[in-house]
Amino acid sequence: MPSPARSILSQTVPTTTEERTPRDTSGDALGRPMEEDGHSPKKDPRSSEPVPHGFASRVRIAEDLDVDPALLDRARRRFPVQWPKYYLDLAVRHGNDGPVARLGKPDPSELIEDPGDIADPISDQAKRPVPFVVQKHPDRVIILTTKKCHFYCRFCFRREEPVAKAMEPDDADWARIFAFLEAHPAIEEPILSGGDPLTLSNRQLFALRDRFARIPSVKRWRIHTRAPVHYPARVDETLVAGLGQDLPLRVVTHFNHPHEITEESHRIARLFARHGIELKNQTVLLAGINDDPLTQERLWRELWHLGIRPHYIHHPDRVAGNAMFRVRIDRGREIFARLGASLADLPQALPRYVIDLPDGSGKVPVPDLERLDSHRYRYRHPDGHLSHYRDVR
Repeated sequence: MPSPARSILSQTVPTTTEERTPRDTSGDALGRPMEEDGHSPKKDPRSSEPVPHGFASRVRIAEDLDVDPALLDRARRRFPVQWPKYYLDLAVRHGNDGPVARLGKPDPSELIEDPGDIADPISDQAKRPVPFVVQKHPDRVIILTTKKCHFYCRFCFRREEPVAKAMEPDDADWARIFAFLEAHPAIEEPILSGGDPLTLSNRQLFALRDRFARIPSVKRWRIHTRAPVHYPARVDETLVAGLGQDLPLRVVTHFNHPHEITEESHRIARLFARHGIELKNQTVLLAGINDDPLTQERLWRELWHLGIRPHYIHHPDRVAGNAMFRVRIDRGREIFARLGASLADLPQALPRYVIDLPDGSGKVPVPDLERLDSHRYRYRHPDGHLSHYRDVR
């Protein structure tokens, strides 16, 4: 008989095309792929509001984003390709080679090794005291609840971890995780990450909330999720009301471009605010997506006015397969300086610009890096020890 933890933590919400959308075997009279209910789309998605539910078929992804099906197949074997219908419609509205599209559109370059690639680029795998737990600071840990996402960002720094291997912690893993938290009372904040924790069911998430609340040293918890951006239908009253019970919660989401902000974003921001849950945003500085001061200013201003507070701009991590998104340190500093100047009238909307160093010492402010030459930097930590970073050429 399965344990109670297993019966609760083994249920996930459907997250794949195969689970939610039948394969396309036919199209409508115009050759367009059928929707998952068997009906052809009533409107051209370029002029309609995004569809809130479900996942697009591979045929539709290839057609709407103008991707060679053979490339899509090769890319997804390296790292999954999946698009919620809502997010694909949003991408198409802004052009099939626009910033939203490029976040999830397979590109031939991701299949080619690059000299700037770093294995385990932030020492994420090297800093796991027990399976599925990442610890770089004494007062908080990251718990990798799953490797599944609703949408797979092509720049993802965990893209080299096999998605099909050890997808989620099992009973024994969860027992070790909770035992680790209880044995280290300095840890006050477990942070759910992944993958995307909101691919877990409500029942799973509420069970984790209850279990954390029973550990005296845990004062709060946090969820990092991109579901509000690309699968907002997942964020409803039942979920948010349940998450806000018993233990203080912070939610950090991940808008990368102003085009991702829709009426659904407004709804979600109001929902979290109504339940007293702090909602923050972090973004990654991405070449060809948001690596200009005007885009960054618009993003952070709009988020501020939604009630979503700034967290980080992350310098991109150099995992194999994401070379097309990389930005040099000097360019990132220039963008951030200009962003700060443009937000002089709203300084509270300015995030921190950080890099997660490859040596595993954690995030440090990019403006504080000491430049040694054209591509080498170092950072002196508060305790005096030095970290070194070699930039892309």
